[in-house]
Amino acid sequence: MMNINFNELTPLDGGRLVDPRSGLIFPWYTKPFLERLCSWDIKNWRVFEYGCGDSTFWWRDNVKEVISIDTNKEWSDKCLSNYTSDKHQFINYPLNFIEDEKFDCIIIDGEPIEWRDYCTEVAIKSLKKNGILIIDNYKQDTVLLGNWPLTDSLLYDKKCEILKQENHIDWKTAYWVI
Repeated sequence: MMNINFNELTPLDGGRLVDPRSGLIFPWYTKPFLERLCSWDIKNWRVFEYGCGDSTFWWRDNVKEVISIDTNKEWSDKCLSNYTSDKHQFINYPLNFIEDEKFDCIIIDGEPIEWRDYCTEVAIKSLKKNGILIIDNYKQDTVLLGNWPLTDSLLYDKKCEILKQENHIDWKTAYWVI
């Protein structure tokens, strides 16, 4: 658990926040979700990210292991993450790393956004019991992916917490305990 007073942090452009403990930029999730995330004990987590970026550096500094994949070669290289432009490889990539141990947390936040809904099924298979699935921009019309039919059908019986950003038209970060 991290003792951070988010009300004292000054947002960067776009609302991003800097972790005062490390100087790293927090993952670009809603502030209410970041507050929740920082209340959890994550130091021994094994994390998979669909989509890499500043969040990858923050996760690496705060958990045991992070594996990520992205369709943007420049970000993949910058983050020392895995790159693919192949939809099937992108969606199924976590399956390559669960033979010995599944993930504690999987984040779906990659592009193209049209692939995100398809990532959910593999994410569920790749998570430990009581693992956390995080989806940024879930049911957020401003990112042009308002519908999540596969995700909704797979997670219909799981409790979803959707944390909205103040003073934003519809920015949301959602999570489930699987």
